[in-house]
Amino acid sequence: MRTRHIRWLIFVGLAAFLPLFYYLAVVGGFLPYAGMLLITLRNVKDASILVFGLIHLALYGALLFWIAGVITGMIERRARNHAWPATLAVLVLLAGIGALPVFGIAHGQIRWLNAYQIYASSDLR
Repeated sequence: MRTRHIRWLIFVGLAAFLPLFYYLAVVGGFLPYAGMLLITLRNVKDASILVFGLIHLALYGALLFWIAGVITGMIERRARNHAWPATLAVLVLLAGIGALPVFGIAHGQIRWLNAYQIYASSDLR
């Protein structure tokens, strides 16, 4: 039970803060998984954006879930009785990655933002 909770917490942290390559026709950049999800949900009526978005979400979702499983296994083996503090440390590190200005998406010049600015802006349309 504990392992499943830790894996899902780490998956959510990865989805919120890990920069992933996003490409849609001539627009490209790095976005968190949750940003890609927002773009897809906001453009459900546009078939091309929906298809590209669902492909990104399926591939990256499986990859992030696998990575979360690997990290969870490392935490369970090494931290044993201190798995929750180790999980918190991983989440704090991921939140720190989210604070770096490595996210952005554009057709030409990318305006680099951190994950918190991306979520607060209207760029995810």
